Amino acid sequence: MPNISFIRIFTIIFFLSGCFLPAATLAETTSMTPVAGISLEELQKTGYRIDWMNQSNSKGLHLPTIIGDSLYVVDSDDYLIRYDRRTGQWLWSTPVGNKVFKLHGITEFSSQNRVLVLSDGAVYVVEKATGNYPSSSGNTNAAFSGDKRMLPLKWTANTPSVITDGTFLIYGSNGGDLVWFNPAIGFDVQRYNIGSSVGSPPALVHGIRNNTNENKRSAVIASSKEGNVSAVDVKSASGLWNLQLTSPVTAKVAYGTNTSTLYDEDFERTSIFIAGTDQYIRAVDLHTGKRRWNILTSAPLTDSPFFLNDQIYQRIPQKGLASYVAFPGSLSGEQSWLASDVRGTPITTTKDGKLVCWDQNKRLLQIVDPRKGGIVSSLSIPTAKIVLADSPKNGSLQILTNDELLFRLVPRH
Repeated sequence: MPNISFIRIFTIIFFLSGCFLPAATLAETTSMTPVAGISLEELQKTGYRIDWMNQSNSKGLHLPTIIGDSLYVVDSDDYLIRYDRRTGQWLWSTPVGNKVFKLHGITEFSSQNRVLVLSDGAVYVVEKATGNYPSSSGNTNAAFSGDKRMLPLKWTANTPSVITDGTFLIYGSNGGDLVWFNPAIGFDVQRYNIGSSVGSPPALVHGIRNNTNENKRSAVIASSKEGNVSAVDVKSASGLWNLQLTSPVTAKVAYGTNTSTLYDEDFERTSIFIAGTDQYIRAVDLHTGKRRWNILTSAPLTDSPFFLNDQIYQRIPQKGLASYVAFPGSLSGEQSWLASDVRGTPITTTKDGKLVCWDQNKRLLQIVDPRKGGIVSSLSIPTAKIVLADSPKNGSLQILTNDELLFRLVPRH
């Protein structure tokens, strides 16, 4: 029998290369945890494999953000770091922020090939290709001229932002406004007040009314700390509807459009799904805010709903994962199942359509059958700090650990 030290070296080499060991060798090394406390046997059962790993020398990595081919993180010194998401290769690192302002989010301004970092009081700007501050060479834009790397905000931000058609950065302010900020000129151009302070991350949603492209609508939806949920038209910054609840909504809303017709009608309907701290999960019409259905749960809801294939999945604290029919045709709603042993939130699906759920409290990844809620397999990642999916369907997983290790899990072929 081979020496155990040889087996360990052999295992680590294969693990780093994203390959699996033969079954016989796996049986001999199931107790080993070479990366982030992961069991190779459990990893194999989930249908994922290691694609790449990168151990960062930076400390306090946070705010991981996936945009296209890039994975961005920020360290404790307010350095923005860019990796190639497909290979894990480090591309550049550059200082942003001032270690005083809180950094809320990272976006790309594609029309100018810029990366934007939103903080309390400013938007920091760097070139995507190099991480350098914007250069005036060949650029007549006033906001990006010279070494202008910081665009001051008139209205203090307190939420992440969404970007619309590569034109406006929309964020929530601590004064209760949704702010349309134009990075091309460095100023806000429109505002819409929803309360004393914006309390949930804004969500950019889209829907078609009466099945005609002319009626396609894009809206930003957010909640105030008083519990007012507002939908605001993206183009005009005018209000579409308001829904006053008895307590705040802290989770980002989800949305979805039915894949089958309702009530013998032949057009699409788009619903907004709201998880509230008042313990209700709700569905309302995108265009009118009219109630579609609502169900009272047993605990305040703090995680976003997950929409998939005309179903809504919602984590209910202390109870488990619940599945609801997204378009039931009844104001009282319809619960499909409640899985008490699934305590995570869905973040993507496997290639065969099973739910991939992440339980941050237990640091546990669970593969769940969407039809009944049964657990297919589980993977403990005890050192994981954040787990992100790059797509809501058949996504790869980017994982950041407590010791600043970044690695990617991809579906096995």
